[in-house]
Amino acid sequence: MKEKIQNWLHDLGVALGLIEPPLQPVPIRTDDEQRRPRRR
Repeated sequence: MKEKIQNWLHDLGVALGLIEPPLQPVPIRTDDEQRRPRRR
């Protein structure tokens, strides 16, 4: 239960911009565009 509250508080802090989210690998847009067929 305590972990759940801490996770919620951390998510809230990230949402408000108080806490920086952990670094995640940035998706490369060129690869993303190639994988998904374009629909227009």
